[in-house]
Order: sequence, then C-alpha cells, then structure tokens
Amino acid sequence: MMTLPALRRPTPARGTTIRLLVALIVVLVLELGVFNLAHWQSLAGSSSTYSARTASGIEPRPDRLGPGLSTMPGGRLRVTDPSNAWMDVPVTDGQVSFVQAHLTEDIEGSSLSQIHVRLDLRLVGDKGWTQGTRGLICPGQTRSHYLRIRGKPSGARIQAMRLWIQEPIGSRLQLTGMTPAKVVPLDLNPARILMLVCLAALILGYLPGSVLWRTRLNTGSVGQRLVLALILAPLAAWSCWNIQHDLSTFTPMAYHQPNAYVYDFNQYDHVAQALLHGRPWLNLGQAPGLAKAANPFDIATRNALLAQDQQPIYWDYVYRGGHWYSYFGVLPVLLLFLPYRVITSLVHPGGYALPTSSAAALLVATATIMTALATIRLLARWFPRVNLAVVGMALITMLGGSGMAYLWCRRNFYTIPFDASLLAVMTGLWIWMGARRVQRKSAAAGEHPSRRSTRMWTVEDGGQGWQLSRPRLFFGSLSVAATLGCRPTFLAAGLLALPLFAKEIKAVTNALFTRGSHPAGLSRRRALSLLVCGLLPVLLIAAPLLWYNRWRFGSLLDFGNRYQMTVLDLTNYHPGTQGLLQIFGYYLLQPLTALPVFPYLQFSPAPMRVWHFTEPGLGGLLVTTPVLVLALALLALPRVRKELHRRGWMPALIMALALAVLVMVADSYLGGFSVRYTIDFAWLICLAAVVVMATASSTYEDGRSAAGAAVLSLLTLACLAGLVLTFINAMVLLEHFDLSQAMNVAVWFIAP
Repeated sequence: MMTLPALRRPTPARGTTIRLLVALIVVLVLELGVFNLAHWQSLAGSSSTYSARTASGIEPRPDRLGPGLSTMPGGRLRVTDPSNAWMDVPVTDGQVSFVQAHLTEDIEGSSLSQIHVRLDLRLVGDKGWTQGTRGLICPGQTRSHYLRIRGKPSGARIQAMRLWIQEPIGSRLQLTGMTPAKVVPLDLNPARILMLVCLAALILGYLPGSVLWRTRLNTGSVGQRLVLALILAPLAAWSCWNIQHDLSTFTPMAYHQPNAYVYDFNQYDHVAQALLHGRPWLNLGQAPGLAKAANPFDIATRNALLAQDQQPIYWDYVYRGGHWYSYFGVLPVLLLFLPYRVITSLVHPGGYALPTSSAAALLVATATIMTALATIRLLARWFPRVNLAVVGMALITMLGGSGMAYLWCRRNFYTIPFDASLLAVMTGLWIWMGARRVQRKSAAAGEHPSRRSTRMWTVEDGGQGWQLSRPRLFFGSLSVAATLGCRPTFLAAGLLALPLFAKEIKAVTNALFTRGSHPAGLSRRRALSLLVCGLLPVLLIAAPLLWYNRWRFGSLLDFGNRYQMTVLDLTNYHPGTQGLLQIFGYYLLQPLTALPVFPYLQFSPAPMRVWHFTEPGLGGLLVTTPVLVLALALLALPRVRKELHRRGWMPALIMALALAVLVMVADSYLGGFSVRYTIDFAWLICLAAVVVMATASSTYEDGRSAAGAAVLSLLTLACLAGLVLTFINAMVLLEHFDLSQAMNVAVWFIAP
C-alpha cells in the first residue's frame, strides 16, 4: 500500500503509551486545575482571619434591598424596577475574593432559570462605585452560585459590595441573598470529563502515525460499523430523550399580546386536522375586518386592524379567500403529523397533536444518520482506499458545515422543511450511489443477479461490466423528488443525477435511439424500464402535490407563499438586486462577533445599505467552516484536478458548486439573509469539499512528497477548527432556543 510517511508511519508502542499518558495528564490538569481553579484559590485563602470569622456569622438575607426589588412569600424576590434592582452584600473582610449566592426552593415554572447579575464594589477611600463582576446565576447549577470578585486592584480593600439584578420587570427570582464565600467546592463533572476524554481521543487520532491514518475504510468491517454506531449513539439518545420529553410535556404553542399578531407554532398539526376533515384550509378564526379589507396583505391595513385589537391575525400564515392556510410543504404532515393524529384517535376522540419539536428531533436524527451514511458511501465508491482519518474529516465537514447544528438546536416548525429535505436528499443520494452494480467474484457464472451476487461498483472496477439496479434507481429518485413536498429548493439535488449517471444515461439513450445492436448489452426493453424507474417517481410525487396546490389556490404551480402574513405585502413586492452582493457576502464571509465570556461568540448583525429582509447571523459559511476555503483552493492544483478527472468527479463537482451558487442567488433574491437558508446550499459546497479532500489525500499518497503531508495537516487543522466553531455556535443557538440545555454546558465555563 502506498503511504505518506509523515502521517502514516506507525507510532512505536512506547510512543503510543507516552501519548496516552500525556493525554491523561492533560485531561486531569484541565479538570482538576483549570476548571477548578477557583477551588484551589479559595482554599489557599481560607486560612486568613477573614475565613475564620465568616460563614457562621453572616445571614444570607442582605442588609438592604434596592427599591426595584420586593420580597415574596418563601423568601423569593421580584423585580419591580430594573433600574433600582440591587441588594447590598455584607462585607466582613476587605480582602474577600469570592461571594456565594443563596437561593430558596422554587415553585416549579415560576422563577427564572438564569439570573444575570453584576457585582459592583466600593473600595476603601473611594467615593463612587466600581463596576465589577458580570455573572450568571443558574439555580439548578451549584457551581454558578459562586462569583469571583473582579475589578479590585492588588492590595486594595473592599468597603462595600452591591449586587445588581439585570432582569426585566416582573422577573421572579429564587435568589434570597449573597454573602462572602469561605471555600468554593471542588467540582468533578462526569460530563465534562467525558467531553475532555473525547477531545483528547480526537486529537490523538489525528496525530501522525495514529491508527486512523493507517487504517483503510472498510464498509464491511463489523468493527468500523460499531465505531460509527457509537459515534452516532449520543445524538440518537439525545433525540429519543427530547422526543419522549416533548410528548410528555407538550402543550400547543400559541402566543398573543394585545394589539399584536398571534404566533401559533402548530401549523403542521392544523394541516393534519384539516386533511382529516377533508378540507384544504385550516380551522382557525380571523379578525372581522380582515375579510372585508380591500387588500388584507397591505401593511397599513393590518396595522390598523391590530391597533383596534382585532383578532386573530396569524403571523406567517397564508391568508387566501377568507381562510387560513400553511405554505409549508405537506409531506411531513402526511408522513408524521397525520398518522400520529389517526393512531392517537384510537385512545382519544380526535387524536392528539404531535409536538413539532418531537417531529423535528426525529427528522434531524435520521437526517444526520443518512448524511453520515451517504458521505461514507461516496468515499467507498470513488475513493475505496481512503483512510479513516480522511473519513472522519469528511464527516466533520458534512455534519458541521451543512447546518446540522442549527437543526439540532432549533427544533420548531421552521426547521421541519430543512430536516425533511436533508433526510430525503441524503437518503436519495445514498441509494443512487449504490445503484450501479457489478458481479461479485464469488458469484457463479450462470447465477441470476441478486443482492448477494452483486456489489456496489467502485472506481477501481473501471470499465468492468456493470448493471443498474432498477429498485435502487426508483427509490433514490422517489426520495429526492420528495423534497418538492418539503422544501422545493432542495430539488436542485435531482440535477446531480446527470453527472452521477452519465454513463447510464448515455447507454440508455443509445439503446433507445440506436438501431441494430444494443450498446453495452443493454436491450431497448431494459433501457425503457430504467428510464421509467428514473422518471416515474418524479411524477408520483409531483402529481398529487401540484393537485394539492390547485385544491387550495386554484393553480397547480401556486404554492401559496405569496399570501403570507409577514413583514411585507408579498403580493405586490418585487425584490431588488442592489443588495444581492452584500447578502452573498453575509452568507459566505460574514465575520464573527466575539464575546469576552462563554460561549465567546454571539449573533452577528447584518445591516443593509438597501432594504432587504435580513436576520442576525452566526458567521459566513466559509468563516465557520474554514476547510471549505482550503478545499476550494486545492482545486487550483493541476494534480488535484487531474485526479478528479481520472475518478470521473469533475463534472459532478462543477454541477454541485453551480447548483450551490444558483440556490444561494435564489434564496438571496426571494428571501434575503437568514441562517437557516444557508442549509439550502451549504450541503452542496460541503459535498464538493469532501470530494476535493479525498482527492487530495489520494493524490499525495506517493510516499515522496512533503507537500502532501503539509496539505493533509492543514486540512486536519481546518476541520478541527471548524468542529470547535460548530460547538460554539451550537451553544449560541441553545442559549437562544433551548436555554436549559445550554446552561448544562455553559456553567463549565462561567464558573469563577
């Protein structure tokens, strides 16, 4: 086997042992030292006279509350005026370094799960206050109850301390007071230790000479399959936990404030109920003046109705002909929400609503699995000698760059179309890539082709006689076509069939239109059956969906998105092109916005010189997934392009990048800038990057080029950097959309 010495030379047993010991020491130092630094610092200072006098003589109730705080039964506090929401913290020694929050037992669901605070200091000799520690107190996380006192110069003494509560009016707090802390307890967190072990294993796995660089991908290996299952198991377990939790605690999510729109997040279930009752429109009320309005989509008209508090006017629903509709694809309704209603109707009249978050958790988990399987099959077919290190980088690129983190962290009705479409596309590609079959060497000469007698064609089979599996072609096409009923922008994936099946298309065309002999042994009858298997699924999916459009809106091609109750009157809106280049820049190159505290990044603004719909972003695709830049740069190397041509991937690569640009332009023109729209085209760019990455690996496996070691090292570092950015962005998303789960990790870093 050709090797790359700098990366593949086996590490001696002694070297492996040393690496493991170093990794163990680093994990222990990080857990016991870095993450528990406050404990050792407080322990070192506990012998002071201050420590001996505290802890027993200080009441947790502060001496004085600001006028913006009021006490409640049970000792809790309530914010009545945020501008004066403070409490005094008793001071017994001017050299105190930590303070401890005291909390009372909560009445479930009535108090904040996190409390933003700021601890100000008045130093001896100063007349004014010095702003000190900004912190986050999470009642359920003991370590966050301790704050380090910052802003005190060395040698200065504290005269007074004041804790400011930075929460909105009406907030109810479990916080009862704060006192100087004697010792911050040692905190050994099993989840954090496991994360550090996994991180150490990942780094060890990519060091030169590791087993990942020396082991080839073997999809038939039980061991490799087991490792993949273990990697995906935590995600599957998290998905299952979320599904059962949401099913057991679900209440329909609909929000309404006076003189405002109604936000109802149960669109898919409303459609399911409508279909069960044989109607296309949703059984929802409407504001009396809406049907009478000459143009109900006019912003001024809607604002006037809202000013009169005419209800309901549903935000982001479709209004047409006096009825409400949903413009989201109906296929998830038919596959999940409608069957759930029908099944649960056996135990409850009318059935129960399937929580949108549960459906999203199921879809994103299966989409993640299929993305991993499709990526591995791509490598197994066109790069059968690829090593596991490159496979790992490919999975990091596809799962990190394609927007999976966003879909995992924001599980609502906006993400359902993306979840379902990614699942459909990846399943379709996985099936398609296994459609070209060759005879196994062990198969008998006269044996009829079957699943056991054939295997997937790989690039190493070259021009060996092959055949196309009609069932795989049919179900692959059916799966890709299903995106029309989820999110139609993903239909672009269907065009990838042209380069993927270029040989097959040529053979079928020749067999159908060439008289006399049939090329490649393909009869006209079989060619026709292959054509039917490729195109019939499109008709089977498109026909009922287009009829559904006509049932609702009187036109086959009217999907209803023009009639949304959103920020604009879309019936009269004509997007401009002046701001498109700026939107492209946000999608690809939006810079990161740093924070001095965990998670160290935040949503970045997206201002426009010319108005267009935009939302804050998390950084451009090429910024958050740096390996994409490196992979695209490798295309400039003649050796890489030559290898792509040799493996027959250059047409598909050009097609994938062209489709990505086309979809990005369409999203920018029609929808503006939104983080979730990036998912429409990000997977195509990531797919191209994976191919280039694997091509570079095979190109430089000549055993002589030091440049090859440099290229693969840079690819490795870029992938690991992208993995870190994906984790940080996931924390940013969880802070906005699922705070309770975010706090379980955030508390590791916000501790003193």
